[in-house]
Amino acid sequence: MTQPLRIDELDQNLRAKGAIEAEHALTLRRMIYSKGSVTKHDADVLFKLDSACSKKHPAFAALYVEALTDYFVWQVEPKGYVTDELAAYLIKNVTADGHVSAKTELELVLNVVHWACQVPGDLAALVIDAVRQSVMLSRETVFGANRPQVAIGAGDVAILSKAVHAPAGDGSLLITRREAEMLFALNDATGAGHNDPAWTDFFVRAIANHLLNPMNPPKVPTRDEAVAREKWLDERGSVGQLLNGVATSLARGNVPFAQVWEEVDPFGAAAAKKEAAAETKAVAERLAREQVDAEEAKWVAARILADGAVDENEIALLAFLKKHAHAIDPALDAVMKRAGL
Repeated sequence: MTQPLRIDELDQNLRAKGAIEAEHALTLRRMIYSKGSVTKHDADVLFKLDSACSKKHPAFAALYVEALTDYFVWQVEPKGYVTDELAAYLIKNVTADGHVSAKTELELVLNVVHWACQVPGDLAALVIDAVRQSVMLSRETVFGANRPQVAIGAGDVAILSKAVHAPAGDGSLLITRREAEMLFALNDATGAGHNDPAWTDFFVRAIANHLLNPMNPPKVPTRDEAVAREKWLDERGSVGQLLNGVATSLARGNVPFAQVWEEVDPFGAAAAKKEAAAETKAVAERLAREQVDAEEAKWVAARILADGAVDENEIALLAFLKKHAHAIDPALDAVMKRAGL
């Protein structure tokens, strides 16, 4: 009786052949998902096949992104929290040749950053660096090979936007100093006027986001907090069970009703009031802090003048700051004057 083909055997056969057809991708999908989850071994196989096979059907690319996203995001505990170890494993495999060299690799990293609740900053920064490499090293990167010149296209802007504004990005929905530095470097390297118009708007708003939104990023529970939360939810049961327990206690006269209801607050009324008050306070603080302080003014002035010139995008940024900031430190006056503002 013929034994069914195992994933290790298929892996060896395909790597020897150097090509993955549609039927092979379907067989791989069945082998991986028949177990109900994607294992570390499955991830190793997908990474090796992607690297070893020069010819791959689009169905394999779809499986590669889907299965590995499942492994890195949805099958960790708690779900959505990518650990330093997992991030290092992912980065090692997608940059095995020194950089993110294929569209499937970039799409995988983007998917992980987009869907995860929290990832190490190096993973989010990898996406921005991948765009930089595709722009600056177009002959060495697959997804930059057809660029007519060193320029940022609309597709690059879409990728950057998804990366820096992803919930799990380096600064969550806010732009960090590291991200702002990388965007300035990309702008300096492509200042020949050939960039897509979308780049100017994205660059201006991203840097302004960094300067005018110095609030703490949205609070994402730590991995340990998320684990504790999941454990608590498992142990407490449903709201229905909770209310049933309260009713039983009341019937026995064990506890005063008002006190129990106040402490339990099953529908979150007290929490909602607390959150509303906190939001009102946060908005007031944000409006008061929409300014460019001395440290920020010195930093942005140094970045703008790093290449010895003030380009059109940087003028647009300065004009935006002048219009929207409540106050700008005098350290930026000289650059404003040089820009004609």
